[in-house]
Amino acid sequence: MECLGINQYSTASFICHEREVMGRRSVEFLKPRWVLAACLLLLVFSVPHLSPVRAASAQPFSIVYLSPVSYNVTSGSSFIVNVMLNLTAGQSASGFNVKLNYGNPQPDPVVRAENVSYSGNIFGDASSNFVSTECVPPIINCQTADPTDAEFGWVHFSALPESGNPVNGPLSKLLFSVAFYVENVRNSSLIHIETADVANVGSGPFATTQFIPIVKEDAIFSNSGVTAFFNYLPTDTPSVVAGHRNSFDASGSFANNSSAAITSYSWNFGDTSTGSGPIYPHTFWSPGTYGVTLNVTDVNGGKGSIHRMVTVGPALGALLLAIFSLQKVPQLGVLVRIFNSSNVLPFENATTDSNGQVAFNNLSPGVYTLAFSGPTVKHSNNATETILAGWTTQDSVGLEVDTPPPPVPWYGDIVFLGGLGGAVAIFGFGLFLRRRSMRQKLRAKRASLKKK
Repeated sequence: MECLGINQYSTASFICHEREVMGRRSVEFLKPRWVLAACLLLLVFSVPHLSPVRAASAQPFSIVYLSPVSYNVTSGSSFIVNVMLNLTAGQSASGFNVKLNYGNPQPDPVVRAENVSYSGNIFGDASSNFVSTECVPPIINCQTADPTDAEFGWVHFSALPESGNPVNGPLSKLLFSVAFYVENVRNSSLIHIETADVANVGSGPFATTQFIPIVKEDAIFSNSGVTAFFNYLPTDTPSVVAGHRNSFDASGSFANNSSAAITSYSWNFGDTSTGSGPIYPHTFWSPGTYGVTLNVTDVNGGKGSIHRMVTVGPALGALLLAIFSLQKVPQLGVLVRIFNSSNVLPFENATTDSNGQVAFNNLSPGVYTLAFSGPTVKHSNNATETILAGWTTQDSVGLEVDTPPPPVPWYGDIVFLGGLGGAVAIFGFGLFLRRRSMRQKLRAKRASLKKK
């Protein structure tokens, strides 16, 4: 029996496989009761699949996270927060830029950063992996354009993409670590990753710095009572966007009495939706900012609560493109037209700026075709780009262009000035000859008068 042109994971493929197995079995399998059972089986698996169909399967994204998630040490002690990178397969990295905020609550901080260590990082300890930014005010001060780099409660640490030894996923390893000191205050402090940029130098003949999609996970310190805490991760987008599922994880909640386990988790997502359990999936259906509240209870009846704001963006992406000549010169004035599979005509055009860059915003997720034209473009193949919701795709393209001829020098001013100078000279010489002639006539007249 042949089963051609059928997806191996489809229901039809399963039925086809069952029929093949039945054909190889003994004649006893064809008794009336078995024939009836086979018909019922065929009927069951032929029923259409009526459950909702997702637009796309979940995509893995690299994660910058803090380890461990929860901290609880006594006043006057120190603890280490490890800033980790879980790099997914197919991704590469050679630099990063990370900003942490721990200055809450204020004005009486529970913890303060003491030191930053780069030893044993993911790129190795080679001297080439120099640090481009290291700000831990007031311990380590630095001068940058960002005012928060001089404010207490912030840690800013980065390494340029050009300096690190490139690493490839899958890989999970340290970016850097921060040592914290616990003040004589009993409270909680959320340690939040404000910024997490991971980049590589790009590949190919027209390589530019490429940022890879990153999701983030925070941590919390507490030395008081029952502590509620949660992280949230989008499941198939790099950021939280409307209409896409997210996983809310409260497993980092704890009681300062380590023997008192958390037994109850209650969620309020700020959009009239509620839930229960340590890990709960939730989808926000409209863009906006939502206040998510988690209440927890331990086995002894102790309670804790946390309220975090979650920003939900539109389910759209963007494209930032850099256009170069084959000599790697940025191209000004190249017209870029963008198409998708449902439009024969381009639905948007844009022209590159003096840096050779062009941007397209508010694009629906999917695959797009780009066409290039312009007065200097000789030949170019179309390019394709994949757009993700909640992310700006970056790329660079090289085009064959005509090198404009050098400008013809303008001699008009020189000719004019030369002609003017010549005319003045001729006029002056004429005056000179005329005056000379007049003088000669005057002398001759005087000489004739003396003879008389």
